[in-house]
Amino acid sequence: MLTLLKNADLYNPEPQGLKNILIANGKVVAITDEPIHIENVQCEEIDLKGRITCPGFIDNHVHVLGGGGGLGYSSRAPELQTSQIVRHGTTTVIGMLGFDATSKSMAALVAKTRAFREDGISAYCLTGATLEHPVPTLTGRIRSDIAFIDEIIGVGELSISELGYGFDSYGSGAQYVGEAATAGLLAGRLARKAGYCCLQVPPYRNEVLKPMFGLLDKTGIPITQFIPSHVNQTPGYMEDAREWGGRGGWVDIGANYSPDNNYSRAIDPAQAVVDLRASGVPLQSILVSSDGNGAPPKEERGEGRPRVANYMPMSGLMKVFRNLVDKHGMSLAEALEPFTRNVAHACGLAGKGSVEVGKDADIIVLDDAMEVREVFCNGTHFVSGGAVRRTGMFDDVLRKEFA
Repeated sequence: MLTLLKNADLYNPEPQGLKNILIANGKVVAITDEPIHIENVQCEEIDLKGRITCPGFIDNHVHVLGGGGGLGYSSRAPELQTSQIVRHGTTTVIGMLGFDATSKSMAALVAKTRAFREDGISAYCLTGATLEHPVPTLTGRIRSDIAFIDEIIGVGELSISELGYGFDSYGSGAQYVGEAATAGLLAGRLARKAGYCCLQVPPYRNEVLKPMFGLLDKTGIPITQFIPSHVNQTPGYMEDAREWGGRGGWVDIGANYSPDNNYSRAIDPAQAVVDLRASGVPLQSILVSSDGNGAPPKEERGEGRPRVANYMPMSGLMKVFRNLVDKHGMSLAEALEPFTRNVAHACGLAGKGSVEVGKDADIIVLDDAMEVREVFCNGTHFVSGGAVRRTGMFDDVLRKEFA
């Protein structure tokens, strides 16, 4: 089955002008100004009529099994479904366990990752969990998980505090993070993966990223081996993120961390991108992720222990992307980078992040209102005319059950 996209206003993420794009066997096989004629072969031809066509979004921080659990068993979010991902223009997800490694496991995480792959989207995962040291693994070692399990490309999300929230762990805690990151780095080199370490950084003390600066100075581990998550949670975290990005490290902004989503201390994510750039952090170092399908306790300051979990929707990436363009005047090419090419580079996904011949055919098409109209994951047409046309095995059943 071939697919021909005609009259695509292509961004790669740089603007390429009107192009015709031919897709075969899940890959982009031709991009040209000239008409492409297909004869005697089945081919789906779609005239995009000059609509914005760009790489699919890569979400590097997703709780595919459902996050939460910190407010009791009922606060565990349900498993993510394929249609929840693709309808918002995300074509690749990287899953992780997060808080709950008691009722959920690495075996379940790898199985869910494989399920997404069977559905036709690109999915990867990280080994480990937020608060458990040593981290839970599938094979018994971080190194062998990354080296021998195709789906596992790194370690995390891993709290830089050994005992979780705000515990000053500059000693053994930071040392363990360094050991885990080194295991990921060495296994990644063996398996040709990034082997990076996703960091959960408790913002509840002034330490924030400071233990990590000390670790870098003492060990010489490359700063790009770490991705500190959701740096816009607090002003203090943002301050450290400016230095981190200035040193050449990746900085990941949380799309769902904002005052509008019950985080009063957070900096609006689109504004955080603008602020980081203004402070000298290169655009190429900035990522945006959703913490999607997570359910951290809702921030209820002055009211004691939180009582409600705060759900993180998968729509967060597209919302931030639109705000960068509409509210902050960023060009489409620049606004796309933190969701596409930058993430591919940070996470070692060589076939992702741009629409180029030989790369995976992960493509989204937007209308004039920046709404998702078409989505292709590995060449398969998942969203057509704004409606999901291909789903996971149980997506339709669940929608009918909830209707």
